[in-house]
Amino acid sequence: MKVNKDKYIGCIQGGAVGDALGAPIEFLSLSEIRDHYGQDGLQDYVEYEGPRGAFTDDTQMTMFTAEALLRGEYAKIVRGIEGVLNTLAHQSYLRWLHTQDIPVKTTQKKDGKFDILKGWLVNQKEMHKVRRPGNTVVSALSSGKAGSIKEPINNSKGCGTVMRIAPVGLMFHDNPRKAFSIACDFSAITHGHPTGYLSAGFLAAMIAFMASKVNYHKAIDNAMDILAEWDNSQETVKAINGALKLYKTIKESKKEPRAETIEKLGQGWIAEEALAMSLFASLVYENDFKKGVLFAINHSGDSDSTGAITGNILGLINGLEQIPDNWIDELIAQKIVSEMGEDLHQKFINSSEKKYKNWESKYGD
Repeated sequence: MKVNKDKYIGCIQGGAVGDALGAPIEFLSLSEIRDHYGQDGLQDYVEYEGPRGAFTDDTQMTMFTAEALLRGEYAKIVRGIEGVLNTLAHQSYLRWLHTQDIPVKTTQKKDGKFDILKGWLVNQKEMHKVRRPGNTVVSALSSGKAGSIKEPINNSKGCGTVMRIAPVGLMFHDNPRKAFSIACDFSAITHGHPTGYLSAGFLAAMIAFMASKVNYHKAIDNAMDILAEWDNSQETVKAINGALKLYKTIKESKKEPRAETIEKLGQGWIAEEALAMSLFASLVYENDFKKGVLFAINHSGDSDSTGAITGNILGLINGLEQIPDNWIDELIAQKIVSEMGEDLHQKFINSSEKKYKNWESKYGD
């Protein structure tokens, strides 16, 4: 049995909130953050390349990951087609590339059947904000082919593998091992280094366990067991263990950690560091969404990605009710983000239901 709709929406909305909070300080050092916003760092949305509450490519790609999963569910139930998730994910990521005003080569449109403007998400004008997309992702998607675990497209392990992957865990809440594998496949489309896609696999499996009502600490242990079954997992295991060890130290000290503490785990530019930092922030502030996300963003590194991943985790744990109302109200395109969380929870609308035609237009072929 999965958790309620409030927590699914909280997971997706929480990630978008963390992303939007962290975006303005992504390229600032900790000292610069404190000079600009005080000793406690940034505490609320500020204007950044546009209005307050605007999220980045992290949330955009998370939304297109969710679209691929829901298109896959539609294809399976309505048309009896399975085994096409990777193709659908690649297509959805190409739709995202289109929203960033980057040309999509005709060679990327397999057999001429791929309509880049198909579906509801790509036609939402709010999704067409150009938000500094990562070079690795753009390069991979512009190459004309999809990478895979067997045929890696590069040797990158950038955090772009994990910041977009939470929906996989929500979709496969009843099969964390499958969530792990699908997340690795989705990540390898753009990032070929094992640590990159295994970090994504771990996060997806952990979220799947949590979405099926396993508590956070046990979900970490269970996902670690799955991770141990995969080759080349040493770096990812080391990073996660580093976060767990640091959390134990902080818990035993009974002191509030400072920003310098989270920086002991890295800066978040690469997958295993972003994962470790987000795990740590979520462990320290497991029951406090606001404190946890603010702790996750105020450091000298990839603040929007660690904010997004931490927001996914804490949003799932605590649900919508713990995300401050003003952060939800001021989040740009929050209704679209919320709708995607609701659709992931619904998973599929039966053809006998009145809303089916709308669902078909959103996620049909």
